[in-house]
Amino acid sequence: MRAYQVVEFNAPIVCTEVPNPVPSGTEVVVDVVTCGLCHSDLHFHEGHVNLGGDAKLPAGMLGINTPTSLGHEIYGRIAAFGPDSGYSQADIGRPVVVYPWIGCGQCSACLSDRDNECPTPHSIGMQRPGGHAEKVVVRDSKYLAPADGLTDDYAGILACGGLTAYAALAKLPRRDGWIGIIGAGGVGTMALSIEKALSDSKIAILDISDAKLRAAVDNFGADMALNSLEEGLSERLVQETGGFIGIIDFVGAQQTLELGLSLLRNGGTYVGVGLFGAMIQLPVAVLASKQLSLKGSYCGSLAEFRELVEHARNGRIKPIPTTVVPIDTINQGFEELRAGKIDGRLIHRHAHA
Repeated sequence: MRAYQVVEFNAPIVCTEVPNPVPSGTEVVVDVVTCGLCHSDLHFHEGHVNLGGDAKLPAGMLGINTPTSLGHEIYGRIAAFGPDSGYSQADIGRPVVVYPWIGCGQCSACLSDRDNECPTPHSIGMQRPGGHAEKVVVRDSKYLAPADGLTDDYAGILACGGLTAYAALAKLPRRDGWIGIIGAGGVGTMALSIEKALSDSKIAILDISDAKLRAAVDNFGADMALNSLEEGLSERLVQETGGFIGIIDFVGAQQTLELGLSLLRNGGTYVGVGLFGAMIQLPVAVLASKQLSLKGSYCGSLAEFRELVEHARNGRIKPIPTTVVPIDTINQGFEELRAGKIDGRLIHRHAHA
């Protein structure tokens, strides 16, 4: 099969031929139809994650080594399965979304289906070959969700962009005030779409792109859309709203972190999601006196994944914009995402699909 591989970090991705996987035990092989491109893929392709300042965490320390195929927003069809998978021939060709955040299978987190909290992950598209190859091996059928009724340009992004948004929203304990979403890209827009569908919260979205902000209001019903570069924005917003009960930062840069913290009212919660190198510097006296909560959020649990896919299949969540391109344009896709030229989500379709 063809696999588009990172052979060397921060170098062009190469199309190679690798053996077709053969499943055993509980394993399932999925023919990949489409795979979304995520900002995490950019970090892994570069070979490191920014930790703030000049500090970088090498991809190798995360268990990501070359050569490998990235890609974890996977929609496909069941192609083969091991004898203990619980599947039969009638399941061949069945459309599925892959939960990629697979753990070791042995720790307390994994045994309670919170694989995303596993300290030794085996995630597809990271520590294991991902959806930039024509086929992926999934360790167990429990990591597959039925995708009947979902379009192939939308289904796969539920596994990361959608799930990341859904789980981050779940970490906000209160809805009795304004919620702020920082970042109007694919994940931020997913969060807006999900929150508007499942609650009656008042939501402000912040970004540096006026076009993305207009789309957030016109297409997804944001109650307020603000350019985060506006001078005096924090002071004005706090005066107008009384402060925010929740902030979700899908960027994670130093500027967005500081903006988010400055907007919180007493009892507010900041949820950090983006990985753009911010460092938290907050006096404990402020943390305590304002009774703030700081939380990190990374993808989501298996239960949250299943809930989200069901919401999407039942038509409760408005899909975000997607652009579908052939997988052989993958290097161009990486460059366009890196340059901020993608609206919504970029999806790569395999030639065999």
